[in-house]
Amino acid sequence: LWALNDHVLKEAWANPFTGKLSDVVSLMVFPLVPAAIYEWSLALVGRTPRHTARWIVIFSVAAAAVMAGINTLDSWAWAYEHGLGAAQWPFRALWLLLSGHGVPPLGTVVLTMDATDLFCLPAVAFPLWMARDPRWSSPSP
Repeated sequence: LWALNDHVLKEAWANPFTGKLSDVVSLMVFPLVPAAIYEWSLALVGRTPRHTARWIVIFSVAAAAVMAGINTLDSWAWAYEHGLGAAQWPFRALWLLLSGHGVPPLGTVVLTMDATDLFCLPAVAFPLWMARDPRWSSPSP
């Protein structure tokens, strides 16, 4: 849903609904992504993940703070636009190189600061609810 909305629906029908849907889904999913990577990487080396629930809470609080900051503070918005642009650059450069084009310059992303996005913050309750599952709290036997 996140990828579909951000890369298809927003392109075809950019409107407040697709914008808010993106915010809600990102607050619901983003905190779970680094937690899943943490568990997966430890499983690869044969170690048992511990305290995943704690990490989900930390990532949830961080996601909510970033959402609030980038929508209310100019300096956070600037850092987000430039930081995400830099993070996306290697993937864009690789795609263009494989397509026979040159390497693109480092770019930025477009962020529309919108304080009404703060109404989406309750969506962070979803990963916090997920973190309550006992499987996230302690290692498996």
